[in-house]
Amino acid sequence: MPTFSADTLRDVAVRILKAAGVPAGEATIVADLLVDSNLAGHDSHGILRLRQYLGMIRDGAIFPGAPSKIVQETPATAVLDGGWGFGQVVARRAVELSIQKARTSAVGAVAVRCCNHIGRLGAYAALPCEAGMVGLLLVNGHGGDQGVAPYGGLARRLGTNPFAAAVPSAGGPPVVMDITTSIVAGGKIRLARARGESVPEGCLIDAHGNPATDPNVYYDPPRGALLPFGGHKGYGLSVMIDLLAGTLSGAGASAPGSPRPGNAFLAIAIDIERFIPVDTFREEVRQFIAYLKTSPKAPGVAEILAPGERAFRERERRLREGIEVEDRTWEQVLDAARSLGVELP
Repeated sequence: MPTFSADTLRDVAVRILKAAGVPAGEATIVADLLVDSNLAGHDSHGILRLRQYLGMIRDGAIFPGAPSKIVQETPATAVLDGGWGFGQVVARRAVELSIQKARTSAVGAVAVRCCNHIGRLGAYAALPCEAGMVGLLLVNGHGGDQGVAPYGGLARRLGTNPFAAAVPSAGGPPVVMDITTSIVAGGKIRLARARGESVPEGCLIDAHGNPATDPNVYYDPPRGALLPFGGHKGYGLSVMIDLLAGTLSGAGASAPGSPRPGNAFLAIAIDIERFIPVDTFREEVRQFIAYLKTSPKAPGVAEILAPGERAFRERERRLREGIEVEDRTWEQVLDAARSLGVELP
């Protein structure tokens, strides 16, 4: 697999997106967030997605430069229509709006509809931490992106319905939890397919309910389904996220005949200073994480890590050593560049 610096991958993505008609500012935002996912070790939401997004532009699913608009608003809340623009652009605006509202109202909540795939949630949940706030994100598939079977079922009825939360900490990066309510994210299946690998046992079933490890089972008819993590627990959490992200935004929860997939979500920012001094909060988080790390370790465990710590360390490593891109994905990038007349170094 070829290895690239983050700057090189970012430049490649920007040039290709601009050649596809994406405004420069939007191309930079999307490229930054794609490469940020690669740096964090979440390759399923990184440069791998570039071909998908280019196809969506070509098919009229993504409208580069589309304005997002506030359709309903109070001092603490807003409903945002993304105009089916780039999900990364819409999501960043929504989180920034939630931060603005939290500054005046202690809590800011922004629900979003008509938004394409936003990528890795942890990047957005961590943004309020820079302002001394807590960040929360609940996301569904806009009612139409259904790939997960309900607990006890065989057919797709739910999105992967991820959830992210982040809190600032003293003397280090924020503590970030970013999980999907399926056993693995749909993007992990996409990545395994691109790499020609199998998926872990127990996360995927075929159309007849048989366990499967071939990622093509998820894509090729008759399509199989992902399973919720933790059985009924992940299923219950998925149901609540589907309802909150879908219904509050007006996009709708998962339903038959939903018009198109995408992301609907609820972004929440909480101003810590309205509860306790933010420095006190940060120090409490630091001490709590330090206490967790004092636990005796299970056999074979070298270190107890805080949520998000592995991604932070992976970012530091990949900034030093570069980002590996699987051959199939890089060939797709090169094909996209050639088709758009972009000369790459």
